[in-house]
Amino acid sequence: MNRFLTLLAATTILSLLSSCGEKDEPYRQTSVSRTVLIYAVASNNLSSDLVSDRNEMIQAAPDISGLGSDVRVLLYSVPSQSATEATLAELSPTPEGDWTFKPLKTYGRDVFSTDPERMREVFADLRVKAPADKYGLIFWSHGTGWIPAFSDHQVPGIQKSYGMDKYQGVTDYCDIDELADAVPDRMFDYIWFDLCYMMGVEVAYQLRGKCDYIGGYPTEDWSMGMNYETTLPLLVAPEPDLVGAGKAFYDYYMSRNMAVTVTVVKTDGLERLAQTAADIYAYGSEPTNPYGLMNYSRLRIPLYDFGQFTGKWLDLTDPQAIELKSAFDSALDDITLYSGCSTKNFNGSEGAFNPDQYSGFSCYFPGSGDADTETYYSSLDWSRKVFNP
Repeated sequence: MNRFLTLLAATTILSLLSSCGEKDEPYRQTSVSRTVLIYAVASNNLSSDLVSDRNEMIQAAPDISGLGSDVRVLLYSVPSQSATEATLAELSPTPEGDWTFKPLKTYGRDVFSTDPERMREVFADLRVKAPADKYGLIFWSHGTGWIPAFSDHQVPGIQKSYGMDKYQGVTDYCDIDELADAVPDRMFDYIWFDLCYMMGVEVAYQLRGKCDYIGGYPTEDWSMGMNYETTLPLLVAPEPDLVGAGKAFYDYYMSRNMAVTVTVVKTDGLERLAQTAADIYAYGSEPTNPYGLMNYSRLRIPLYDFGQFTGKWLDLTDPQAIELKSAFDSALDDITLYSGCSTKNFNGSEGAFNPDQYSGFSCYFPGSGDADTETYYSSLDWSRKVFNP
């Protein structure tokens, strides 16, 4: 079952993870080449999948060169809805020569793990407890891209775009602009979203000043997420192999005949891409319907292929339109380091996705949501850049 269907099933599986002690673990102040943080919010119906992924991370430990001395892996997790605390732990050797996650700090549940306040706290602790020359960040949980539910962290009943932290009858998500505000500028050289729908052009553009590279999926993601036993050694290296991780993820699902999409981009060049899109939207004719576009979403709001959507604005018998499309294609190619797309979609329909037309990003078709959605969308950096310059 994929993460979106798992979310719809709403079946809470109590976590098998144990909480740690009350006192913080003493930490080392020696800096290493790289520290990678997996920020996992499993206080929802993905709790058993976190158990599996955590075991895959432990399985990967022997293949991570320099683990514990030159590179470090930390996992921040709130493991279940019933958990009374969240834990920051490090992938560490045991006296017996095995590997486990050793707790470094515990956090109360008075602040949601999807609250930017908690994220900032964890990122600050990361600098102190696991100092490094470079940091990588993997977000793990549910995701809905940029699509919000219009509330804030001071009001019960919150529902936003990243996470799904459930506790004592309240569900909290983190809106995409809040997420961008919570991530320190350039602390992490890459961000990988191991969750559904986060590889939208709106999300990438909102995070353009935060990191050098972004990896993720414009569609759903199966509930087991990344194959960490293979991808984690690639992502933890002092010079991470993001392309290799993307390919390993793609190959894993393709070999099982399962739907899959993945994209890795560099953020340098997103401004150029946005300008070429803005030029097309200013020059061309807004499409009246999404006919012929690949829809990557089964959410209440469709998310279409960004490249197809942009091309739909142009009459390619017009020389000026051809020139604009060429500039757009060049800008998109320039930032795309890796992309992969199956022909099967998440309904199991063979041929529903066309890899030759896969741009690597999803996007919103303005006008396809309600008034509140339109208002929110117009506040995002992408919308203000390309539709309301």
